[in-house]
Amino acid sequence: MSQHQKSVNRAWVPVAREVISLLLWVTQRLLRMLLRRPMLDIVLLVFVLWLITRFITTVLIPQPEPVLLQPAAVFEGR
Repeated sequence: MSQHQKSVNRAWVPVAREVISLLLWVTQRLLRMLLRRPMLDIVLLVFVLWLITRFITTVLIPQPEPVLLQPAAVFEGR
């Protein structure tokens, strides 16, 4: 009963390619699993709505100017 083993002396480029593809596969599986959950969808929807309202209030609606302006501080030297 002998087992077939790959040679250990491999170039770093194919190894890096395999590691990156494995990381991408795991990330894709995790995102699919997370995005199937309705609670996460609700949280993401609330976050997007918050971003939209923040954009509207800061960019599209002008902020009122302060009515009472404080005079500039004047320092008198001796």
